Amino acid sequence: MRVRSRKGVFELVPDSWAGYRRLYVDVFSIAASLSRPEELFTSAAEAGVDVVFVVDAWHESHLPLARRYVELCRRYGLQCRLSERMPAEIYAVELCEAECNGECAVVTRDYDAVLHASKCAVLMPRGGRFWRVFKR
Repeated sequence: MRVRSRKGVFELVPDSWAGYRRLYVDVFSIAASLSRPEELFTSAAEAGVDVVFVVDAWHESHLPLARRYVELCRRYGLQCRLSERMPAEIYAVELCEAECNGECAVVTRDYDAVLHASKCAVLMPRGGRFWRVFKR
């Protein structure tokens, strides 16, 4: 499926998060699409997925929600990293590419991650499934 956004044209191919060793999740992006954001953390903990939640904290306006998400990570025993100097989707790509040799993926709804990724897969939830995104 081809998608056009203000950031360019992208190709979306069906994929599954299960095929990756570790997931780096852009928390603000994914949680914003859920009616109950806590569901993101409970489902990761229950599934036993190797996941790193990347939380935006680079602007003062992010801090109240960032604190809440960090507390949820602690409550469920999940890994969490604060993105204090850049948007979380870009920091997630940096972490993924530095720590994994193409065996991991970034989960986000932001196309900026695709523009910055060279070795890492970028997965987007859409229509109840995951899609791997490529820049056209």
